[in-house]
Amino acid sequence: MNETIKTVKIRAYSDEAKSSVAESNLTEGQAYALELVKLNAQLDEEKNKTLEHARTIEQLKASLNQEQARTAETEKKRTELEAKLKDLAALGAAEGANNAKLEEEKKRSREFVTSIAQLKESLKQEQARTAEVMEKKDELLQKLAEFEAKTKQLTEMFGRISEIADAGKAG
Repeated sequence: MNETIKTVKIRAYSDEAKSSVAESNLTEGQAYALELVKLNAQLDEEKNKTLEHARTIEQLKASLNQEQARTAETEKKRTELEAKLKDLAALGAAEGANNAKLEEEKKRSREFVTSIAQLKESLKQEQARTAEVMEKKDELLQKLAEFEAKTKQLTEMFGRISEIADAGKAG
């Protein structure tokens, strides 16, 4: 049989111990640079979350004309956006330029939440308009039926009058 030798790598230090030793050996400038790298990573993560918020809003715009079952889904997404907005608020402790960028992302998230509320209101108004149109349709169908019945009566009366006129001409 073929015997293979397998090698297993075992770390001498855990990642936490390694990073704490590495961080303790850093100069103040390096520590600041490391902190900025971490903050930039957080900022990138928040940008990705904000892009996800934007995609969610586009989906909500597309589903505006659907029924109330979809409204429940919209409410769920709105709740998720609010939770993510709270997460953005917790990250407000970042420094300098990163603070300004995070505040901008918070503002966009708030605008998204407002947009969701407006879309929900538009959906309600559209549903009310649809119900009104359906009522008018029913009324018009009823009037059409009445007109058809009257037309039938008039046609019958016209036929009788024609018969009487024909009888008068013949007699």
